[in-house]
Amino acid sequence: MSDKPVMDAADRWKRLYTRRSETGLYPLLLEYPDDCVEPVGDYGDAADAASYFRSEWTAGAWPPFEEWPGLATPAAAATDADVCAASLATAVASDGRARCLALVQVARGADAPAALSWRGMANHMDAQELSAVLRSWEDRFGLRVVGFGHGSLYVSVAAPPTDVHQARVLAAEHYLACPDIFYELPELDWSTYHEELMKCHEWRFWWD
Repeated sequence: MSDKPVMDAADRWKRLYTRRSETGLYPLLLEYPDDCVEPVGDYGDAADAASYFRSEWTAGAWPPFEEWPGLATPAAAATDADVCAASLATAVASDGRARCLALVQVARGADAPAALSWRGMANHMDAQELSAVLRSWEDRFGLRVVGFGHGSLYVSVAAPPTDVHQARVLAAEHYLACPDIFYELPELDWSTYHEELMKCHEWRFWWD
């Protein structure tokens, strides 16, 4: 982990990302030398996304669904996932959101929260549950983890949902995983959030 911001953070991230299969190390952009990680040797993958969403569902959790609708169906890839991730890394570093670098010994970025015992979302879920959700989104929507803040998570999405029902179900998943953004961002319109998901190649999550 770098001990300060790196000037060419995005370029370094891209080079390290390209070599991740060779090195066994997955790069992350961090907001600053982070004090909310605690690497563990065996993080496991016992948690399951569907089980987590089902356990979090309550009556009327996400209109128009009266009951948990199950997982959103997978989307067909529209953009190369690695190209999409590199584009987000450039944006995150250029905007100054995250310019420190870390390397994590995981095969896929979705495992990074569990491997680091990341505590950014600790008021809502544990790191194993978050990684399970991210793995599911990796498989269904071409998600790639690019970086963390103290309570923020930056991910790229190569295959956004392509139909309204699929997008509405995914919106419910976002709410169950990260309700804070729906309450804390006044500009976020719950009724049209699913429409945004059909256009966006970046999902940003923030937990209080």
